Amino acid sequence: MVFGGDIVLGNNYVVDNIPASWDERYFAGVRSIIKDADIAFGNLEGVLSERGETTKTPGGGRQFAFRMPSRYSALLRDEGFDIMNVANNHAYDFGESGFRDTLMNLKASGIAYVGPRDHLATLSVRGLNVAMLGFSYSSRFPSVFDLEQNTELVRQAKSGGAYVIVTFHAGAEGPAAIWHEDKEEMFFGENRGNVVAFARAMVDAGADLVVGHGPHVLRAVECYKDRPIAYSLGNFVGVGGLSAKKMAAVSALLEVTVNTDGILQSLELVSLRFNEQKLPELDEREFGTRLVNQLGQQAKFKGTFVEFPVREIGDKTFERWLRSASH
Repeated sequence: MVFGGDIVLGNNYVVDNIPASWDERYFAGVRSIIKDADIAFGNLEGVLSERGETTKTPGGGRQFAFRMPSRYSALLRDEGFDIMNVANNHAYDFGESGFRDTLMNLKASGIAYVGPRDHLATLSVRGLNVAMLGFSYSSRFPSVFDLEQNTELVRQAKSGGAYVIVTFHAGAEGPAAIWHEDKEEMFFGENRGNVVAFARAMVDAGADLVVGHGPHVLRAVECYKDRPIAYSLGNFVGVGGLSAKKMAAVSALLEVTVNTDGILQSLELVSLRFNEQKLPELDEREFGTRLVNQLGQQAKFKGTFVEFPVREIGDKTFERWLRSASH
């Protein structure tokens, strides 16, 4: 299974006619990884639609509205994606009609989705039944604040014997958000949740894997009760509005391999970097992996953190980048 972070594919709210040549570009740098996976996942940061009025006021640097062409649902499927999260702060950028269009377009293209209330996505791959749930800090979706109800949802999903994946869109944003603690996070006066308490509670309830996104930067990967928690995978494709500067200039894909009994076999990070067009490319410098390792080594809360292998050569280059990206 391969998991990526936030995805924006152009923005037809800003550009009336996105050139068709972009279809080939978005995932060119990671295409083989996505297509080779039995399950490929991403967070759809916006709507798939051509209609609706935005409920936001973009332009001031604090509000953004993301809308992608409906046909991109088929593009995502052709690129190998199997499931998308829609529980995020951009799912209703163009109102109820935009949200409904998104679900309709994903379904028509054969892509499962998580996020709507009372919705459990299920997949069966090589004899393994997988169940997935999506959460967010937004009241429109199953909330990261309601641990009691969320615990029951996970227990119900687990009761059928499935491998349960929980994904969440929460946490503060910006370069400093690479660091987080076991407490509620605020961003522009908005409570974005305590992602540590939430993720651990989901594992306690039976989740086998927890994957986070939303801060737009990488965060540490914890091993809690022998279950992986990736607190943020950063941006995946940023065309149309997401930042690709400083800490957001690097990202990663999480590769998870389990056997048919759902027992974890391997956990790997694939380091990514963004080119000038905000498209992901493989990063031989391994800055994303090195950053995740350092965030675990110097974590602001107690836990057991995953340290991924990297080549010995490259530490000094990473340290120079880290200093420049931190200012």
